[in-house]
Amino acid sequence: MNDYRRVLLCMGAVTQAARLIEFAAALAGPQGAELEALCAPDAIDCEATRKLLRDTGARGACRGVSEGASALAEFTRGADLLVLSQPYLGSAHAASEQFASQLLVASSCPLLFVPRPQELGRSCGSRVLVAWDGGRQSARALRDALPLLQRAGEVTLHAYGSAEGAGARTLASACGYLRSHSVQARHALRHKVDVDYASGSATLPSLGAGIDELLLSDAADLGADLLVMGGYGHSRARESMLGGVTRSILGSMTLPVFMSH
Repeated sequence: MNDYRRVLLCMGAVTQAARLIEFAAALAGPQGAELEALCAPDAIDCEATRKLLRDTGARGACRGVSEGASALAEFTRGADLLVLSQPYLGSAHAASEQFASQLLVASSCPLLFVPRPQELGRSCGSRVLVAWDGGRQSARALRDALPLLQRAGEVTLHAYGSAEGAGARTLASACGYLRSHSVQARHALRHKVDVDYASGSATLPSLGAGIDELLLSDAADLGADLLVMGGYGHSRARESMLGGVTRSILGSMTLPVFMSH
């Protein structure tokens, strides 16, 4: 079984700090992972963070980090997972869209975005929905999420598109890959319409819904407490831009979202 051995936690708004640490500690604990909290200037300080870590009984440390995504991305070179709050929380210390996009492009490990505290349940990863499109990003996310998928009680892969699309053609193969890693997963082709995850332009006229709404609706129907998907962002000159589905999901997420670019 795979494990995360080093989990980073990006500390932001004070109002969410305790819940973030509680969430990250519950995630890291069963895997015996070391938890390292990173505090940016003008956010919660390391002394307060260390107290919160002690209160949860987590095995971890705290250090200051310079402002900006590039400084944070450097710490991911030696980490298995980075946990942070979702963008758009209306706080100066919450991740912005540009910050999230830059991290997706520059990070060396997957990102786990945590929703608003009032929308965050007590569990994460007991029932997992994987958004599958057959592309490189979703395949990377599937592999990076193995330590969570191997511990899940239920894993479901959904593809959105036509029966001839890459997502539908590779669904069974993706589930076969998971079986080789001791993960039993169900799969389904949902809402047969061609979908471009990078642009997020697909809408189902009969439902009046975009792919982001369908993903969150399916997650709710399944009782999922984790969504795994590829993260779409643009590098260099366009690094401040997120892909359409990525941006929409991060703006309206109601459960933790695991992303890999």
